Amino acid sequence: MFKNMAITDGANSSGGGLFSRELEQTPERSGRRRGLVVGAILLVLLGLWLWMQGSEGGALRALSPVQRQALYQETWRDQRARCLVGEAERRDTPAQCQHRAEFLLRFPQCDVACRAELAPSFSPTPP
Repeated sequence: MFKNMAITDGANSSGGGLFSRELEQTPERSGRRRGLVVGAILLVLLGLWLWMQGSEGGALRALSPVQRQALYQETWRDQRARCLVGEAERRDTPAQCQHRAEFLLRFPQCDVACRAELAPSFSPTPP
């Protein structure tokens, strides 16, 4: 089965072998292959980024309307109690409040009134 195969260094062989210089890739083929590999990696990274961006929205859409409404109401209750109160009563950091407000904006129930009420969560607070 392997009787015609020879492993040579290419110096004394006219037919070439596994380590023959005749099997070396030309720079053009090597560059094309490198470009394809880099392109494939970039496509995979773009796909992962898009998947991560849509994961919360996809999870919300996967909930039943009843579950989505319950989560929306519970999240609003937390936002109002922890963030949309006076400075002394605030229990969460501005970053936590902003993150929860961004989450609430992803719900289809969050209309113009909802966005207006969430606006203070995006304002910088004085030091």
